Amino acid sequence: RLLVTVGDARVGKSTVARLLLDLLLEKQISVRAYYNGERNKLVAYQKIENLGIEELQLSRGGADNLLIDLESLPDLAVVVTDLPGQHLSAFKFFVEEFLLFDTLASLGYRMTAIYPISHRRDCVEYLQELCNFCRDNVDYIVIKNHHFDTCFPYYDSSETRSAIEALGAIEIDLANLSLFVYQQCEDYGLPYSQIISDLKINTFYRHLLFNWMESFFHQFALDPKASHYLGLNWQNYSSTASESSF
Repeated sequence: RLLVTVGDARVGKSTVARLLLDLLLEKQISVRAYYNGERNKLVAYQKIENLGIEELQLSRGGADNLLIDLESLPDLAVVVTDLPGQHLSAFKFFVEEFLLFDTLASLGYRMTAIYPISHRRDCVEYLQELCNFCRDNVDYIVIKNHHFDTCFPYYDSSETRSAIEALGAIEIDLANLSLFVYQQCEDYGLPYSQIISDLKINTFYRHLLFNWMESFFHQFALDPKASHYLGLNWQNYSSTASESSF
């Protein structure tokens, strides 16, 4: 699987990418990560041994490097790519110029578009543009980010929602995490999975973070289609994190 976090600006794409890396690593799935843009928002995860994180330029050189990695790493199961917000034009050029859908298929990969949304109308319009371009060449996971609101009226009542549901899209809820706790976790500069087991960090913060992560992970455990879209095998799933971490 090639998982691509894509969407509007400041909706939680990099947060979701980090959560997915924690989930994949917890499952001992062989994974590699890429970022695009001026800031590497996955930098905390470079501390994890055997997890490669590289910059992916949306260019000929970037395409060559990505495809070389996919061909030369036969044990690689999942690739996570974190794109900046409002980067759809560059993404479309990258896909069209290098026939990415067909090339991925020839290597045994399929793309999953991970699309976090807020309550704003812009998110729906951007998703419609993505759907019009990708159609059934990708699978879709819409992440309803409850940091912004618990209701998503523009999305829920939209024709866009109906269109992607017809293509097999699924929806996952990302619970709200206290902004103060979230910022504290950002300031630690560690992967989320390391924060919850670090005894030097406030127990209450770790407890809230643990519950937030598990509520997200559990939805993939319950939905076979969701786990398939991430390249996971949940048949023998059991979380390696536990309340004993505290």
